[in-house]
Formats: sequence, C-alpha cells, structure tokens
Amino acid sequence: MTARPIRDKSEKSGARPAIVLAAVALVVAIFLVEFGLQTLVGISSKRWAAVDPWLGEVPQAFPSTQPGDLASQVANGSPRKKTALDKIKAYDYEFTAPWPGKSKPTAGSIYTGFQFDSGQVIVFYNPEAQLDTVGEMKTGKTTEEQQFENVFGDQTPDTNYQLYQMVYGVSPVQVSPLMQRPDAMKMNVLLLWKLSFGFDMQPGVHSLTLGKNRGFEFGDPTSGRPVALRIFDERDQQFRFIFTALGGASGKFTQDDINVAVQSLQSVPILER
Repeated sequence: MTARPIRDKSEKSGARPAIVLAAVALVVAIFLVEFGLQTLVGISSKRWAAVDPWLGEVPQAFPSTQPGDLASQVANGSPRKKTALDKIKAYDYEFTAPWPGKSKPTAGSIYTGFQFDSGQVIVFYNPEAQLDTVGEMKTGKTTEEQQFENVFGDQTPDTNYQLYQMVYGVSPVQVSPLMQRPDAMKMNVLLLWKLSFGFDMQPGVHSLTLGKNRGFEFGDPTSGRPVALRIFDERDQQFRFIFTALGGASGKFTQDDINVAVQSLQSVPILER
C-alpha cells in the first residue's frame, strides 16, 4: 500500500529536472531568435580585432589648440612670416609648401612626389584616381554597394566623407547582444568595410578639420615615421597625402607643417591653369 506514493514522489522529483531543462531550452531558443545575430556579430568582431587590432581604433580629435588659419600663424610670429613659401601645384590643385626652398617633383603613375632640399617629402596622389564610392553606390553599379544601401536605408551616407566617418568610427566594443537586429547588421557591414579599408599608417588615427577641408590622419609626426592623410574638400573631392622624410635628413615634419598644407589645399584658379 505504501509503494505507490513513493513511486509518485519519485516520478515528481524526476520530472523537475526535465521541466527545468525544457524551460532553459525555451529561454535559449527565444534568445537565439531575438539576439542570435547580434551575439554572432559580437563574437566575430572580437575575433577579427584579435587578428587585426586596427579594427578597435577610432579617430580621435586633435586638441583645440591646433594651429588656426595661415594668417593667424603669421600674425602670431610664426617663423613662416620670414620667408615666402611656394605654392605646390599638381593635377589642377595647389597647396602651400610647409617649408622654404625649392621642391623637386617626381611623377609616378598615380602620384607626384615633392622632395625638399632639407629632406622632407610630400607624396600627393592624383585626385582623379580616388574612388567615388558614394557616387557609385547611388547609381547601383555594384552588388556590394547596392546591398550596403539596402542595409542602411535612409541612413545611407550622402558623401564619401560621411561614409569614411561611419566606417572608421566603428569598433567591436560598440556591438552588444542586446542591440536591435538591424543595428547589428549595420555594424557587421561597417566592420567588414573597415577591415577592407585597412589603415594607411600607424600609430593612431585622428580626425581633423582645417578651413574647408576635413578628413583623417594616420600616424604620428612625432614618431619619426610617415604620416598619411585622406582629405575631402567642400565638394567631397577626395585627396590623399603621405608626409615623410629621407633617412638621415636634417629636416623633419610636424603637425603644424601638415596643417599648413591641408588647410591651403584648393583647386588652381582658372586663370592660372
């Protein structure tokens, strides 16, 4: 007469783990449905960053004390007021030479290099050779760009500067398992694009705005290594520079020198063409 109650109690105690497991499985299933994509994006992005740490870097703004316009530099006693500086011209564009003296041009297939007597070198890439990614995106020329527009919808960038700003500005730490699925998809696309863009120079990346020109600077002038720039003017024309110095040269380059060239960059006046 006592065997049946004992069996019932045993059956109940054995059913509890099964109920718990079923509940856990249900919670996991719901989580995977709601947050599975976000979790996968987060795991993938952290794995990518472990292989390529550049993925975790985002542009830092320069201090507000960076030099202003060229006129103020001269007015504040800049050494540049003692010597008239030449204009460097190439590809229907010009910019002020940061250093006095003549520069020797060397033409390449898609760039022109300017070597100064003191050893500094500026490489200026042909603006016409730079990709107009957003322009192609708007005309739907490639499947990849069409997919990008489908993912971003109304948030699709209108300019190349906005596109690079979005791409360079993402990092794996911004991915959360609890974010919305569309946002996770956008992050995944941007992180993949950032990997494909890569970095031009290291260490560090900064954003800069000088006059009508703005863009991104890769590297650090104080490191003694080359510095690369990706600049956009008010018409969204893209320009690329590399600043460096010959080994053993007496002359070096500073952030002030870079600012002079970037801020003064403009199209050559029509009368001078």
